[in-house]
Amino acid sequence: MVHPALTFSGRDLRLDYLCAMVLLGVSAGCSSSERIEQQSQTAASAAQTVSMVLDAWRSGAAPSAYTAGTLQSVGKTLADAEAQIRSAGATEPAEQAALATAVKGLSVAVARAEAGLQAGNRTEVQNAKQDLRLASRSLATAYAEYFAPKP
Repeated sequence: MVHPALTFSGRDLRLDYLCAMVLLGVSAGCSSSERIEQQSQTAASAAQTVSMVLDAWRSGAAPSAYTAGTLQSVGKTLADAEAQIRSAGATEPAEQAALATAVKGLSVAVARAEAGLQAGNRTEVQNAKQDLRLASRSLATAYAEYFAPKP
């Protein structure tokens, strides 16, 4: 049951609140490398959330309205994470750009899933989920390269 204080206009705000808290905690007093690491982890977690909610929607366990709200919230979280990564001023600009590009890929996949959901197009949602998997792999690769020991 959703607590009445967590519902606004019929929308469950728990995920919005959680995302806001993560972003606030992440941006407080971090070095650029720490901020990049935290935002990369936030993006990876957001991608997992989207994958789970899309699976739940496909199986009928999550209503479309909840799924759409989650996708919208996660899309904002990913846009914020990308902006934080881009503005971090890291000493490895190529690796930093690769991380930001991977997070952007996650954002694009989430937007595609949201559009497919709104159109009721299950094939488009499934294709978006595949894009999400590919972008998650790109993020993992970029993360490993950014944080690999440097000679």
